[in-house]
Amino acid sequence: MSSIIWRRQRALFFDNSLTIFFASLVVIVAIIEPAFLEWSNIQSILRGAAVIGIIAAGMTVVMVAGGFDLSVARVAALCGIVVAQLNGYGPVVTIGAMLVVCIAIGLVNGALIAKAKVNPFVVTLGMLSIASTLTLVVSSGRVIRDLDPWLKSLAQGDIGPIPKAVVIFLLVAGFCHLLLSRTQFGRYVYAVGGNPEASRLAGIKIDRVQIWCYVLVAVCSGIAGTVLTSRLNSASPVALPGGELDAIAAVIIGGTRLGGGHGNIIPGTVIGVLILASMNNGLILLGIDPDWQGLMKGSVIILAVGFDILQGRRSGRIRS
Repeated sequence: MSSIIWRRQRALFFDNSLTIFFASLVVIVAIIEPAFLEWSNIQSILRGAAVIGIIAAGMTVVMVAGGFDLSVARVAALCGIVVAQLNGYGPVVTIGAMLVVCIAIGLVNGALIAKAKVNPFVVTLGMLSIASTLTLVVSSGRVIRDLDPWLKSLAQGDIGPIPKAVVIFLLVAGFCHLLLSRTQFGRYVYAVGGNPEASRLAGIKIDRVQIWCYVLVAVCSGIAGTVLTSRLNSASPVALPGGELDAIAAVIIGGTRLGGGHGNIIPGTVIGVLILASMNNGLILLGIDPDWQGLMKGSVIILAVGFDILQGRRSGRIRS
């Protein structure tokens, strides 16, 4: 009887390890610095999580399909500049232009990876460089300020007690979650990431699924860049430095496997984003040098991957 109880407790722990870790992090930081749980600080954490969270939602879909995208932060910066340059023409033209840019980038990435069979690392690293250059050219290397009221109000302020940027993040995360968990396309994404050859034999158009995954993450990046521009009332050609690594880290911490075929956005990626944002905020409140944030983030990623391997072995997904 005791062995059965022990197995159940161990299974419960592994199944909820991410939530337990997040709760433990919050409790520890709150004990040391009670200001951590003040509502104004919680709002700050949520605002900080929103932009990376929007990108991470799209990144989860790509990584479940077995890929990844290193260009997302530069695409977000490029779209932020495009939105800032065109915002005087009104929301329809501005948002439409941003979506055209995102879809074009996603199609190029997806086609090269799915059709030409080029490694995702090579393609998205190249797109990172292209997007960085285009951002500097379009902006002439300067920060664009003084945006129109409609753009400033898009992600500034609150809806009730919740910041607008967080509402947009939750809408994007909810849409991507439903896409993965409730649609035929989502089932195809899991199948392609889990076993591409079996998916091909089952009649799934693997290249089409992969292309649309890269289009989705590019659109999410464009939305993130637009939200960031609105929040800051400016667009910088060097916005979101290291944002692609933060997004990938959040997805990995959230339990999505690098090899594809396994992962979820709610609660996985959402909690992963909140863990990173809470860590960064907590380190600042505790007066710890920001240079140590990378060490903490890397340690959490290693722990998260370790937990995923243990879970995989326990469930039979990964053999010892």
